[in-house]
Formats: sequence, structure tokens, C-alpha cells
Amino acid sequence: MSVISVQNDYDFYISEIEYFNEREANPEWRIDGLVYHNFYIIAFCKSGEAIYRFNGTEHTVRKGDLLFFPKGLVRSAHSNPDNPWSFYTITFDVRFQNEQARELFDRFDYVIRSPQLYKLQTIFTEFNQVWTGKRNGFTIQCKSLIMNILYAMIRERDRQTHGSAHYNAIEQTTNHILAHYTDHFSIAELARQTGLSPSHFRLLFKKITGMTAVQYQNHIRINKAKDLLMSGECNVTEAALSVGFQDIYYFSRLFKQLTGESPSRYIRG
Repeated sequence: MSVISVQNDYDFYISEIEYFNEREANPEWRIDGLVYHNFYIIAFCKSGEAIYRFNGTEHTVRKGDLLFFPKGLVRSAHSNPDNPWSFYTITFDVRFQNEQARELFDRFDYVIRSPQLYKLQTIFTEFNQVWTGKRNGFTIQCKSLIMNILYAMIRERDRQTHGSAHYNAIEQTTNHILAHYTDHFSIAELARQTGLSPSHFRLLFKKITGMTAVQYQNHIRINKAKDLLMSGECNVTEAALSVGFQDIYYFSRLFKQLTGESPSRYIRG
């Protein structure tokens, strides 16, 4: 068994927020050939409609839609004069920890539409209040809120890639494993909880999480044990028992297989 790495790792942070806008409905609103080379933009449609054009295609944006514009994207747009849109926009920059993260980031859909994004209205509203008030720590809070929006985009990309029903079923399973990580679940038991056959469950779980269900359970337990060891609160035996392993020697072998190092390496002296 080799060290498990998480697939599609979006390793980045918000390096700068240039500005924020809240625009009320205006039937005459229009942009022509707008492009930003140094910043990304996310926008959220509060109400109404707008018609956008980019990459030779036309898109109608409606209430609840999220827009993502990478650097260098040329776009034109106008409000529907009979139902003009109101919207938020955040202009920001990102620092990437590796090239894979940059490539994944730049492949977000430009228009993201899903009932799962309804909570973003609350996040944009909070961003507006924090950014406008500019109390102590507002930059940290605003960067955190942008990360929440981007995380919602990542989750929605995964959901659309795999289909909502299947994605939600596997997500419920992973949440159940997280809530009961000291328990050991069989494939048959987990598949039964989702209403899928064991073979179909295996296929979907690996496709969505990048791991088998057994690997995922071990991944959670070993990560929990590593945190316990690094906290200085446990020795190896105590950490193993805390995460559901009765065989300390097996725990130590598995720990090294999954992390590349022995558990004693993480004990604080």
C-alpha cells in the first residue's frame, strides 16, 4: 500500500482584494469588451437577468447564478431592460502553492447555476457588511468569506461532474464515516446505507473521493491519530486506541504505509 494523496488539491490563498461592488438594478447597465489581466472576479446575481457574451457564446444570467471570470477573459454584457439584474462583484487575486492548483482554479465554469448555491446570498451580504464597515480584522474576514465561496464552487464542480444523486449519496457516507471514525464499516454495510449495490458503491466511492472506502476509513483514522500525537497528549498506544485500533503493531505499520513515517516521528518531546 502506498502513501495516499488527496486528488484535485486546491492549494491556494487569497493574496489581495482589489475592490467590492454592489449594484442595484439598472436597465441601462452595460459593459463592452471588459477584461482584467491581473485579477479574478466572482459575481453573484441578486435578482433580475443579464445577458453575457464571452468566447463566442451568449449566456443568460439569472437570480442565484454565480459568475467566475479568470484573468484575461474578455466579456461583454448588458442588463435585460425588462428585468434588469442587481448583483455583487468581488475583484481579487490568488497565490497558488503549485501549478496543479492554478490549472484547477482556472478551469471553473464561467457561469455556475445550482440550487445548492442558495447560501451564497448570505455570504455575499455578510461580505458587503464587513467590507463596508472595515472594522479591525475586516481583511481576514473578507478573505475567509471568499474562500468559502470558492469552496462552494469546488463542491459544486464535483457534484455536477458525478451527478447530484450519486455525489450526495457518497457525501452522506463520508460524513457518516467521519462521525463514527472509530468504527470499522464493511463495504456491504456502507453500500446498504446508500441503497447501492456493493459493486456500484465501490466504483462511485473511488471515483468521487479518489480512494476506496477502506482506504478512506484508514485515511481518517490515521490523520486523527497524527493530530493526537502532534498535540503531545498521547503516546502511540493511546493514539491507536483512541482512533479504533486494538492492534498497535498493525496501527504502526499502517501509519507508516499511509504517511511515509512511523507514528513515533510525530510525538512531541
